[in-house]
Amino acid sequence: MMHGLRGLLVGGLVLVGMEAQAQRMPFTWDVPKVVAVVDVPGTIISEGVPVRMSAVLSKEKPEVIGQHLVSRFRAWELHVPKQDLQPQLLRETMITALDTKLFISYTAILQANPDGTTTVYMGEANLGQGRLQSQSSVAPVFPGASDVLNAEAESSRTVTYSVSAKQPEVEAFYREELGKAGFREEEPRLFRSPNDEIKLTFVAPQEGKLSVVVVRRTVAQQPVSPTAD
Repeated sequence: MMHGLRGLLVGGLVLVGMEAQAQRMPFTWDVPKVVAVVDVPGTIISEGVPVRMSAVLSKEKPEVIGQHLVSRFRAWELHVPKQDLQPQLLRETMITALDTKLFISYTAILQANPDGTTTVYMGEANLGQGRLQSQSSVAPVFPGASDVLNAEAESSRTVTYSVSAKQPEVEAFYREELGKAGFREEEPRLFRSPNDEIKLTFVAPQEGKLSVVVVRRTVAQQPVSPTAD
């Protein structure tokens, strides 16, 4: 479970790193009613982006912890996207904010436990040290894209970028390019091939730029039923 959370946490950090405005001070974590520290890797590297990981166990409920962290993010003048723009890649609640001066993204995943405690996974992604690429092995990138950033988790690969184009143009681009690569659009903005699944997500334009998130996952092969002789 922890490995999957860790991988998706990186994707959430990268996603919100494309939406911020402005704030000032460096941030320190504070979780109420901590009863234990959870052992997680100190730092991982995702496509050249250093991600510092930590986790704690709290006696408080996820809703209360979430409200506390949002208040703390805002007290540090971090950019906190509106709830409908927060990436939710898991069943567990994800809350992300960004320090746009240092270009560090902070994400917390709140996992409710059967015993009434909450495990809080915390990640800090130093996007300023990330390796920017103009292309991606994940999927084609819309022409003229900027701020292209690739990230790799254990179960998925993600490319995010900004582009001066309208969403229908980008969707049409992917329908054509992914169609050439053997993908079919089985649901709106969800493409599948025999081996892979690609999902498109868009963030509302800011300053004339549309943020694009492309997530690629390997899909399990269906077992072949034996045929009767």
